[in-house]
Amino acid sequence: MKLLLSLLALGLTLSANITLPQNFQTNFQQSIQNDKGKVINYEGTLFFKNLEQTFTNDLGEATSYSRSVFKWTYTAPTQKEVCTDSTQLIVVDHDLEQVSNYLIDDGINLDEILKIAQKISSTDYTARYKEIEYLITLDKKTQLQQIMYVDSLDNTVKIVFKNMHYNSNIDDSVLECKIPNMYDIIKG
Repeated sequence: MKLLLSLLALGLTLSANITLPQNFQTNFQQSIQNDKGKVINYEGTLFFKNLEQTFTNDLGEATSYSRSVFKWTYTAPTQKEVCTDSTQLIVVDHDLEQVSNYLIDDGINLDEILKIAQKISSTDYTARYKEIEYLITLDKKTQLQQIMYVDSLDNTVKIVFKNMHYNSNIDDSVLECKIPNMYDIIKG
């Protein structure tokens, strides 16, 4: 579960070398290989939106705040939805009819990773963040294509993004995990 929490806590924003949009949607294929060579493959759709919020204090001073919201909709080999705002994570497992809620305290902060990423080729960047080495690959349009890393449990994680649509119109309701009333709820 720690791997899932880390993977889903991506906080995407802008970087000097790698530019990501305010929102995007894409299909993804994710493979996780453990240190014994066993591979689990997942696929689905990812929605991302960077929400801008403004708060006004008692003195009338406005402060802008940005938060990244993700929804991973897994379609194979299992059906689940994973929603995160980089602070809280909700996993709706339709096969188990179960909902899990977590607070994220050690997730991947892609914003920080992108800030320290070093270009190693025309499309590849590498970064070392919290003792983990990341390889980020962009496509010819400089859109996010792939992320690879070895997590703290020695699993090799590869996420490939396909049919990327930057700055697509994503309604906020699409980013919500719908929780059926009859599902069990587990707080982690």
